[in-house]
Parts: sequence; C-alpha cells; structure tokens
Amino acid sequence: MSDTPQITGGLVIRNIDDLSRISVMLAKSGFFVDAKEAAQCGVKVLAGMELGFGAIASMTGVHIINGKPSIGANLMAAAVKRSGKYNYRITGHDSNGCTIVFYENGEAIGESTFTKDDAQVCGALDGKNGHTWKKFPRNMMFNRAMSNGVRWYCPDIFAGSVAYTPEELDCQVDEEGNTVDISNSFQQPPLTVVQPIHPQDLRVKQIRTLLDYPLDLVKEWLHFQNVERPSQLEQKLVDELIKTMCLAWASDKIDHPKHAENSYKKHVIGVEGYEELEAIKQWMQHVQQTSPASVRA
Repeated sequence: MSDTPQITGGLVIRNIDDLSRISVMLAKSGFFVDAKEAAQCGVKVLAGMELGFGAIASMTGVHIINGKPSIGANLMAAAVKRSGKYNYRITGHDSNGCTIVFYENGEAIGESTFTKDDAQVCGALDGKNGHTWKKFPRNMMFNRAMSNGVRWYCPDIFAGSVAYTPEELDCQVDEEGNTVDISNSFQQPPLTVVQPIHPQDLRVKQIRTLLDYPLDLVKEWLHFQNVERPSQLEQKLVDELIKTMCLAWASDKIDHPKHAENSYKKHVIGVEGYEELEAIKQWMQHVQQTSPASVRA
C-alpha cells in the first residue's frame, strides 16, 4: 500500500500497518464468521476499499468466493445511489419478478428485469438456494435484477470490476442475499464453476428487454426451432432472432419493411457484444427521430 491515506468509513488507513491492526481487531472480535483470521479480514477490507466501501460494510457485504470479490445487492444499490451519476427506480416487484429502471444523470438508460422464468432457466430454483427462492422470492428477484442492471448500465461505479452477488457464484445465501455457505468463501475452487447465464441467453434477454419484446413470442420462436434457450441455437439463428425482434419493434415506425431491414443492416449488423446493445439503442433513436409519426408531430 502507498502512504496516501485511504478513507474507509470513519477510519483512515494510511499504510499496511494500519490495515494489519484493523484486520487483527476484526478477526478477534468474533463477529464475522466468514473471516476468522486477520489475513482474511484484511483481504475483505482491501476488496471493499477498491469498491469504495468502509471496513464494516466490506466485512458484512463483500465476500471472497473462489477468489472473486462478490457484493451483496444492497451494497450495489447503495453504490448506485451514492454515485451522483446513476440512480434507479423499482417499477415492478412481486413474487414473479422484479423490474428496475436505471438512470444516468436523470435520464433513463435501460431497465433490468429478472423473472421466475429466468430463475428457472438458470437453475436457481433447483440449486442450493432453491429453498430461499421459494421462501423469499421478492428478495431474490431484486438481487438478480439489481446485479444484472449494475453490470449492464453502470459498471464504472466499481471501477470496471464485474459485480456478482454471492448467490450468482453458487454460494448459499440468506433472504438478504448474504452468504451463509461459509466454507465456500475460502476453500479451494470446485472443479467446475457453473456460469449464471450463457452469453447468448444474456444477449437475447438484454435486447428483448431494451425492445420491450414479449417473452412469450421469444418462447414461441424458440419452440419452433425445437429448443428452449437461445444458447442451444447456432450463432446465425440467434442473430436471426435478434433481427426478428428489432424489425418487429420498427414495424409501426417505418412505412416499408424493406426500409426497416436496410436501416437495421446499416446501423446494427456486424456489431457484437456490448457494442451491439449500444448500436441497437442508437438505431432505435434514429428510427424514432426519422419515423413518419415523428415528422408529422
């Protein structure tokens, strides 16, 4: 550590000696069951400092799982609120799903929705936290919707670090999303790590949410292809599904279907990953600004 003071909560950590003393005190307190040694406490505090949290918040809300820092959804939400740049609003929340709209400088930039169907697809309902999902579905829906939204719309609040909740990293959690599977925090990694969601499934979900395209129509399209998830398709068929959703969105905004397809090819085709989502956003803005309805208005 450098000699530049690091402020963490009400404490100022100036150097490694300050961190060592704080870590020893935290370990000896016996209050933190997932970090009983000073070194473990020190790592949690360091991880929390890099994410902008104080010592106690780091001890209770930051978890090291298989060598990766994991953050409770409540800390993620607090980080969004305190950023001064981002904000969020819950627009739908029940036992079947949660929808959170994210804002940047007061302007809506997108929404994150996580539903019971999504939980079923990624295996959450049948995993080690299945009982928690059944007993506290609203809490768990919020946790997933928040973590997805932070990764999609405001990843810079954690300086680019990918934010996952403990449950997404296959750790047993309580109703607040905090880990109770203590051994998983510092044992050797398992032979296989199950990813929470396949990239192609995530890609379709992000774009479907952006377009507000009905989930039932996606399921119907997949059923016609004899699959349950986009990740079971070849790349070109997933591209076709994305195109189908986009052109359906533009159908009442561009007079001729051929014009809509040409516009889509010009602005979106050939763009991949996060850039694809941004390209579609810009294409939507372009379509709305140049649509006949917009011109008449």
